[in-house]
Amino acid sequence: MDEPDLSTFEVVLCRAEEPGNVGAVCRAMKTMGLGRLSLAGCPEYDEGRLRAMAVHAADVYESACRFPDLASALAETSLSAGFTRRRGARRKSFSLSVEDFAARVSGGASHRFGGRVALVFGNERSGLDAREIGLCSLAVHIPTSEAFPSLNLAQAVQIACYELRRRALGPLTGSAVAVTRATAEEAVARISEDLRALGFFSQSEGETFRAFLRDSVERSSYSLSELRYFESIFRKTAGLARHR
Repeated sequence: MDEPDLSTFEVVLCRAEEPGNVGAVCRAMKTMGLGRLSLAGCPEYDEGRLRAMAVHAADVYESACRFPDLASALAETSLSAGFTRRRGARRKSFSLSVEDFAARVSGGASHRFGGRVALVFGNERSGLDAREIGLCSLAVHIPTSEAFPSLNLAQAVQIACYELRRRALGPLTGSAVAVTRATAEEAVARISEDLRALGFFSQSEGETFRAFLRDSVERSSYSLSELRYFESIFRKTAGLARHR
């Protein structure tokens, strides 16, 4: 079997603290064929402990990109999945199982993903907080026993990467490239401004609307031309409303 192409996927560790965990994450990634790692808001690590756990996967850590926070880490991604087992009023309205997530991004229409897809994992003790989940396009959970639902960080990464590998992603030849987070947010900001000027929502509702629209754009994996057409619908509607 040909080696599946998983180069569009990356693992983002947000506020991960333990060097041993990060080393084990590198090993989990490399065994499943993933090599892109980003560290968001992470401290400097004891590299001796990290390399001891990474074994022959230390190169994944050596090539990792560092970012001051999660928002900057996701700026150039086209879709981001926040892995969490918690639900709540301030979190996503639904959560995909890791199997459903892998199926969504690996087959059929989702082969359009020519952009980067981020798998986001939080701090070992507290996971991803509500704000960090809000920055992600969607929430993903790993079905675990209620008797002991907590997974070690590296175990969670291993399961997620395994599900992607099991789907044996092929090359994305001929696929449209999904827009990046930064491009989507620029378009969403313009749409929101047009609607705000028309009194469509209050100032306090604007942030919620922008997050909803951004997530919708990313889940739909719009290409640049599709995003521009989508934006033009709102622009023309706003123009007609002003004319009247």
